[in-house]
Amino acid sequence: MVSIEDFVSPKLQLALDLLELESALKVAFEAKDYVDILEAGTPLIKSVGIPSIRTLKKVFSDKIILADMKTLDVGYIEVSMAADAGADIVSISGLAPNDVVKEAVRGAREKGVLLMADLLGVKSQVERAIELKGLGVNMVCAHTAIDQERSGASVRDNVEIVRNIAELTGLIVSAAGGITLETAGLMIEAGAKIIVVGRAITSSKDPKNAAAKFKKEILEHSHVKK
Repeated sequence: MVSIEDFVSPKLQLALDLLELESALKVAFEAKDYVDILEAGTPLIKSVGIPSIRTLKKVFSDKIILADMKTLDVGYIEVSMAADAGADIVSISGLAPNDVVKEAVRGAREKGVLLMADLLGVKSQVERAIELKGLGVNMVCAHTAIDQERSGASVRDNVEIVRNIAELTGLIVSAAGGITLETAGLMIEAGAKIIVVGRAITSSKDPKNAAAKFKKEILEHSHVKK
């Protein structure tokens, strides 16, 4: 069972935002030596279904598995589904109504998994993070969407958000969306405990080398050395 204590040292999370399970497994195999968390991305779950979570857990039993459900409704049911399939961490949307969040928290506690709220689309992310902590959420993700990146939004805009959330809530904070080697270090220095990388690894000609570079950058900017 994964617990908050497992995040004393920073983690590299590989976002498998792919449509085919075979492609996701191939990239995961290549990058596995440097990745701590394997994410069944939202596109993968929608394309393949809950079995994608089960397969990742079966094949990579030594890795933390995150199911990026981004739940907005039926919190208890969706968290339970992902947990029963082998997820160690399940994400809900930070936009979910508080009653849905409470039900998701109930499901996570019953199943013994950690609950992460993705702040994608939330206007006042720091304020919402404080509220989500009060509702029982374990982790939050400061997230720049792919479409926001294309419209000119900067990952650097997230640095202060990460810093403020980490300082004001004490929650485990992850940073996601267009993360580069440079911004990965900035996010760690700001207080992020998880760096989420997708395309920079999954689209690389050498996923193993790309993952190694990110892991090295993360550790070099952390007070906790591996």
